[in-house]
Amino acid sequence: MSRYLLLSKKTGQLGNRLTVFAHCLAAARERGFRLLNPSFCEYAPFFTGPSGSLWRMDEPRASRQGIPMAERQLGYALARVAWQSAKLLRHASLGTIAMARARNEVPLDLRDVLDAAGPRCRLLILQGYHFRHHGWYRRHDAFIRTFLQPAQPWRAEGDAAVAELRRACAVVVGVHIRHGDYRQHLGGRFFFPVSTYVRFMTEIRRALAPRTVAFLVCSNAVHADDDFAGFVWRRGPGHLVSDLQALSRCDFIVGPPSSFSSWAAYHGGVPVLRVEDAQRAIDLEDFQVDPTPHPLY
Repeated sequence: MSRYLLLSKKTGQLGNRLTVFAHCLAAARERGFRLLNPSFCEYAPFFTGPSGSLWRMDEPRASRQGIPMAERQLGYALARVAWQSAKLLRHASLGTIAMARARNEVPLDLRDVLDAAGPRCRLLILQGYHFRHHGWYRRHDAFIRTFLQPAQPWRAEGDAAVAELRRACAVVVGVHIRHGDYRQHLGGRFFFPVSTYVRFMTEIRRALAPRTVAFLVCSNAVHADDDFAGFVWRRGPGHLVSDLQALSRCDFIVGPPSSFSSWAAYHGGVPVLRVEDAQRAIDLEDFQVDPTPHPLY
């Protein structure tokens, strides 16, 4: 009899949802569960694996392209009903229904979560962002990278943006400026002014000399052309997923802690520096490659 792992609630924006999706996909493959992820509904059309599926998102399904968004939203609504219903039904399910909720910033180990569900469990419903298992992830990394790669035309748009910069310079550095929601997020702790990013860019260019450096600036805010005067630079393509792909094609990525740029760095194998202190100096030795999706927060 099949066993199902259901991600029942949207957790933040694209980077967050890719991260928890990927770790739960690894857990499902490791333990023989089928992964249901209607919480990825509005992003599913932009990624090769999920684009062909309404509910089950653990293997490519080319037969259902062009699923109406209304169907995806209905699937998510049913997942929310399932979570609420399971609060009562699990007590009478004889162990066939289980639930787990990640309530805070301390990650829950998916091995512990699946073990606690027990061998009789046929439906395990998860809610929350902080579910992880890096060991399982490493074993299923190749499949997940392919399954969660951006679909066309967004992948090509990202590739083209970086290719344009490579024709001008030897090194391309992705700069992720997180404004917008970061003005309030964690009390504005990682909301850095444009002048701070300009200093980062200046120090990176100096550290990489004599190689020529171009910058790809991706942001959720609008910036003036002269904000980065004196640099070889261009904006990201402009679509959320095209920007994600473009960052993943850079040689380095710098920005505040963010699951968005962390995913791009992981997926592209790009050294990333997550800046927590706006006053810090930039040292190339501090850029690191993440072998699994691992945002700081």
